[in-house]
Amino acid sequence: MRDRKGVADLLAAGLCLLITCTLILPNSRRLTEGVHRFIDTRQQLPPIGAEDPSVSPTPETETTAPVQEPSSDPPSAADLASTPADVLQAQAEMREKTGTLTPAGTVKESDMHSAGATDTVGNIRIKNTTSLHPDLRQLLEEGPVLDPADRSAPAVLIFHTHTSESYLTLDNGYFYKEYPTRTQDPEQGVVRVGSEICTALEARGIGCIHDTAVYDESYNGAYARSRIGIEKILAQYPTIRIVLDVHRDAFFYDEDVMGKPAARIGGKKAAQIMIISGAEDSGITGFPDWEDNLRFALRLQEYAEAAAPGLMRPLYFCPRKYNMDICPCSLLLEIGSDANTLEEAIYAGRLLAAALADLIDDA
Repeated sequence: MRDRKGVADLLAAGLCLLITCTLILPNSRRLTEGVHRFIDTRQQLPPIGAEDPSVSPTPETETTAPVQEPSSDPPSAADLASTPADVLQAQAEMREKTGTLTPAGTVKESDMHSAGATDTVGNIRIKNTTSLHPDLRQLLEEGPVLDPADRSAPAVLIFHTHTSESYLTLDNGYFYKEYPTRTQDPEQGVVRVGSEICTALEARGIGCIHDTAVYDESYNGAYARSRIGIEKILAQYPTIRIVLDVHRDAFFYDEDVMGKPAARIGGKKAAQIMIISGAEDSGITGFPDWEDNLRFALRLQEYAEAAAPGLMRPLYFCPRKYNMDICPCSLLLEIGSDANTLEEAIYAGRLLAAALADLIDDA
C-alpha cells in the first residue's frame, strides 16, 4: 500500500507539473527576453549626467558568421523588400493601441530627392554648403581607393554615435507622445538598421563588423566616445577599409508636424538616405584628406541611385568632421528621419547595402 501511495503521489506531482508547463511555457520566451533586455539596458546605461570623459565604452561588436561565399546573383527585389516578422508583430500590436492614444501631431511625407541641391553630376545631386569648389565630376570619375584583399576579412565597420535613435512603428500619418523617438532596445532603432546592412553585406561575402556599443548615454561627448571605440576596432581589424556611422535625421515643419523623407521604390516605401561628407573648411582643421571621403561618397551615391532611383537625398558636403578623418572611406549616413517607420528604414538599409556590395565588387 505504501508503494502504491508513493506511485500515486508521483503521478499527481507529474500531472501538476505538466499543467503548469502548459500554462506558462507559451509566454516564457517573451518573459525571458524582456528580463535579459532589461538587464542589458541597466548594464549599458549609466545615469544621465554621470559621464566620466576619461572612461570610454568598450566596443560591442557582432559579425554574421560564417561569412558566405560571394553570391553570383544579387538579392531579389522581394528579398530586399521583405518585412521581418518581429516588425510586422510590432505594427500589429501598435494598431491595437492607437484607438486609445491621442496623436501628438502629424507626419508630413516629402520626396527630398532634390531638396536643396546645388550641383548635379550625372545621376546624382550634391548640396555643397562649404566655401570650396572641388571638381566633383573629376572626383567621381577617379573614385575611391578600395583594396579589400580578402573579401571575407572584415572590410566594413558600421557603428552608431547616436545609438538610441529610433523610428516610428506605423505609417499612419500621426505620431504619439507615448512613443518617443529614442530607445534603448537595439531591435527598434538605428542599431537594427545597422544589423540589417551587415547581414546583407555578409550574404554577399563581404566581411562586416557591427559596433553596437552605446555612445549617447549622454548626448554631449558622444562623438569623442565613439571615436575611441572606432580606433580600438580599427586597431583590432586592420583590414577594414570602409567606416559608416549610421544615424537617422530629425526635423519639424512645425512644432506638431514631423518631416519624413520617403520614396516608393519597387512598389514599396523606403526611407530616403542622406550621405554626409565633410571638409576642412570654415574653421574645421585636422582633416587634410577629406577629398578621399568625398570620392567614396560620390561613387556610393552614384551606385545607390543607379540601383534604386530616388533612394538618395542630395549628398551633403559640409564643413564638418564627425570623426570622418579617421579613415579614407569614412562617412555619416542619415537613414530616414524619426518620422519614418522602422520597416522603411530597414528596406532603405538593405538597398544601400546592395549598392555598396556592388561598389566593392567593382573595386
